[in-house]
Amino acid sequence: MERLPSEYDSTNTGSSRPWRRIVSLVWLLFVLGLVALFVVSRHHELRDIGHVLASADRRWIMVAGVLELVILVLIGRTYQTILLSLGHQISLRSITSCYLRGLAVGTVIPFGGPAAMVVFIRALSQVGVPANDAVFASTLSSLSGFASFLLVLAPLMLTLALTGHLSSLVVGATLALAVLFLLAVCAVVIPLRWKRLPGWIPRYMPGWITRFLMQARDHQVGVADLRRPFVYSLAVDLCGAAMLYAALLSVGERSGILAAFAGYQVEMLFNVITPLFQGIGIADLSIAVALNELGVHLSEAAAATLVYRLWDLWVPLLAGALVYLFTRRGSDAR
Repeated sequence: MERLPSEYDSTNTGSSRPWRRIVSLVWLLFVLGLVALFVVSRHHELRDIGHVLASADRRWIMVAGVLELVILVLIGRTYQTILLSLGHQISLRSITSCYLRGLAVGTVIPFGGPAAMVVFIRALSQVGVPANDAVFASTLSSLSGFASFLLVLAPLMLTLALTGHLSSLVVGATLALAVLFLLAVCAVVIPLRWKRLPGWIPRYMPGWITRFLMQARDHQVGVADLRRPFVYSLAVDLCGAAMLYAALLSVGERSGILAAFAGYQVEMLFNVITPLFQGIGIADLSIAVALNELGVHLSEAAAATLVYRLWDLWVPLLAGALVYLFTRRGSDAR
């Protein structure tokens, strides 16, 4: 089994654990303080939101939950298809378990992207996927997700512009995601398309980066290999927007299909640029603001956001934490 790069090895992270705990504690206290301040200053609005949630249609809330399950299956299928093109046949159940474990760790740890990647890589290594292939698969999945999301945005932006609902928040989110996508494509495609790696790469880069680039080039993954992952990623985005729309329907908002797509876009942006607990608080507020700017009453917008984030954030986090604890206990027993 291929070993992870030394800087990702758990034997080298002991000295950083106290700092991680301190940062996590400070972040938790900060979030709790913001929550307390919001509750004190906005108790009248919260009362209205509570009334809206109390009268919410449970059937549409369950529809949103079913869509979240579909999203998890589609994400698993995306990774499964990419790994198959790299020569690894992994069951959907195993891949979903690995994804949920990485999701749980990356969510609860501030700046948890690298930690989530390490957990995901190690989980895949337990089912026979080498570390470099796991990193490559994760990179290709991210690029596929970026591309599909930007494709969904094109008709949405045009529709919002024609109807006069194109807000500066939506435009800013779109531009930021487009820039991130172009940077990611350049960072991946250019090194892999060089006929020969420049001499400065092995001279100035760590050895594991050079080995990763060489092994990734050996797979010769082309555009045709990414068609099915792209379709799955596109379905994930459509289901995500549909889940927010189901949340709006649950609180009685029947004309928010454009608002649902715009709110989903804004959430994706803050999930990318906010490296703390999937943008909790910031992403929630931004979704509610985007919905409100597109004609949804503030109390309905906030209530729908809470329903949506229940399935989008809290349920996968709980599932991932349970999977992580059970698998960790099982590995300790072995």
